[in-house]
Amino acid sequence: MKTIISLSNLPLLLALYLGIQTYEAEALTHAISIDDVVNRVSHENYRVYENALRVYQSKQNIQVARMNLLPKLNIWRLTGAAASTALGLTTGNTINAATSAIDMVEDLAPFLIPSNWFQLEEAKLFYLAEGEAYRALWANELMTAKSVYLHVLLDRELLQKIIQNEKELEQLLSIVRSRELLGGVPQGVSRDIEIRKLALQEDARSLRTLLAEEEDILSFMLGLPTNTKLLLTPVALPNVKTLQPLDYNEFEFRVSDTAPEVREFDFLIQAAAWVKKEIQFSIFGTSSMSRGAGRGVFDSVPSQTALGFGTPASLRITSAEKEILNNQKEASQETLQRHLKLLVDTYNLDLENDNGLTRRLELTSLAKAQLYEKLRLGQEVDMIHLVDASRNQIDSETASLALQFRIAANSDKLRRLIFQDDYLKKPFYLEELGAAR
Repeated sequence: MKTIISLSNLPLLLALYLGIQTYEAEALTHAISIDDVVNRVSHENYRVYENALRVYQSKQNIQVARMNLLPKLNIWRLTGAAASTALGLTTGNTINAATSAIDMVEDLAPFLIPSNWFQLEEAKLFYLAEGEAYRALWANELMTAKSVYLHVLLDRELLQKIIQNEKELEQLLSIVRSRELLGGVPQGVSRDIEIRKLALQEDARSLRTLLAEEEDILSFMLGLPTNTKLLLTPVALPNVKTLQPLDYNEFEFRVSDTAPEVREFDFLIQAAAWVKKEIQFSIFGTSSMSRGAGRGVFDSVPSQTALGFGTPASLRITSAEKEILNNQKEASQETLQRHLKLLVDTYNLDLENDNGLTRRLELTSLAKAQLYEKLRLGQEVDMIHLVDASRNQIDSETASLALQFRIAANSDKLRRLIFQDDYLKKPFYLEELGAAR
């Protein structure tokens, strides 16, 4: 049977369709504040969750190492060893019987093998190192997400400034075209103004593209679906006049003391001592546990199944690996100090520039106001000069606004380096596989 849609039902169907479209549009819109960033990065960020799983694996590796100290049941090995022992006793070959009994020690009494204890200690240190690496990555992701959040707010403000300048140029263009017809303005002035207007439109399009990319990066870091429209809550910008310059020496020790990047290497260096003991005591047997939980740091160390002629070389390789870790630790410390130095210099430079930017904004606003006042009174005004004055005033506003956002971002970077405020919070830890994120 055919269904016939009456024209009287079209308004209802149209309203229903528009309602569905509105609902879909709202479903892709997500309101978020700077405070929400911490929670979403901790629980929804893909890289953070991946590294939470690595920490979970390291924690489970401790349990594996601990359980490896308990007896294991291997039916085929027990059966073969029992048969060999019985055959050796029957035939009078006591050496074979003793060898078969000793072979069963690894299964029935693994706690007698020193390597199993050493690898338990390694697993504990690997877990602590993994936790520090995870905390560093979480802090970096959080800092980056906050920085992108501020950049989006800044670029939105800049876009409004460009639109404002474009509207002013449109008004001036209309005035100039009228005066060109009356001979009050030289020919070609409207053309020059239109060229600048078109350039502003190009800037606006480029900035909209940049904003779309930044919003896409931010939504990805927050674990939001593709094409999500972000409604960002404005942030309170710092009052630059009340801020004091930073002292590098005040933060130098705090950066090194609180850095998880450095503590990660401390735990790995401690683990090197247990790897060395594992090689030295390989004569008593080796552990079957993998060191993969340590991010492969000691994979280059040859595994010794017994004390042999290759043992000295293995020990030297272990010592070299420890030296590599010490070198990487020093490099991490130096990198952090350089980041701090650059941050302090940039922050202090912005504070020094603030007074000049404030004065520049006052002068450009005054120059623009005077020219518009002359124009209102019907006096002779160089229209190109007026266009430049309008652009200079908006450039000054933009520079002052960018300085405030830059100081806000650098303040957060400093909190990241010394782990204060939001960075004191603990990142998300996975206690059970499959737990809700």
